[in-house]
Amino acid sequence: MAQLDAIIAQISLSLSITSFDVYIFSGLLIAMGIIAALGLARIYSVFFGTVLGIGIFVLFSTILSPELQTPETLSLVSDTFAKVLIGSSVYLIFILAILVPMNGGVNVSLPKSALGMVFQTLTLSLILILFLLAVFLWLAEKSYIFLHTDSAFALMKKLNFYGELQSSLLFTFIGSHLPTIIIISIGFIIYKMLFSDIVNTLVASLIENIKKRKTPSWESHDDGWHEEHENYNHWSEEHEEEQHGSHGWHRHH
Repeated sequence: MAQLDAIIAQISLSLSITSFDVYIFSGLLIAMGIIAALGLARIYSVFFGTVLGIGIFVLFSTILSPELQTPETLSLVSDTFAKVLIGSSVYLIFILAILVPMNGGVNVSLPKSALGMVFQTLTLSLILILFLLAVFLWLAEKSYIFLHTDSAFALMKKLNFYGELQSSLLFTFIGSHLPTIIIISIGFIIYKMLFSDIVNTLVASLIENIKKRKTPSWESHDDGWHEEHENYNHWSEEHEEEQHGSHGWHRHH
């Protein structure tokens, strides 16, 4: 243990960061390795499950918010039950991140090359970790869409460990870019799930049309002449075979 502390101290001294930051970044690398081992398809599933949980929470917090309640809706869903439902739906963000990949995951287009697969796996693992940490920090700070939500995450602010965690370089970076990280992550997975295949098909079709237009006219004319010449030769051979067949019939007769 003393040897490990000495190594950590040397790393922190050489990088001009605290020992706690070294532990944080070491944990980040370990988490990236664990997530990367799940495979790219399951990483997309975890991503989608997290975004799905956020969507359910936003839906409940919007339609069940006290400002939008009417006597008719209050007769169906009481104010107390609405608060419980909104508060408990926060945990779906992390619960669905586990349940979605366990139940078969989602279908997305994956890279065909091994290099593309490795690059996208590592990149998406890092983005997913930043996204999950941003959501966790947002819940703990009860900012923006989580402003009026009571959950266990808010209790973590009272721990001494949380103050030290907030002062780390990683959480300082995430805290200063919270909306950007979450909005871009949600937008990315929505694009990947709904529009990426359509866009890729359109781009491939556009490139194919551009290639056809760049083909010189004399090449296309030459190709057309060869095709007509081949069709003519094929027709001539069939015609000769028919003639030979009829002559043979006459001789036999």
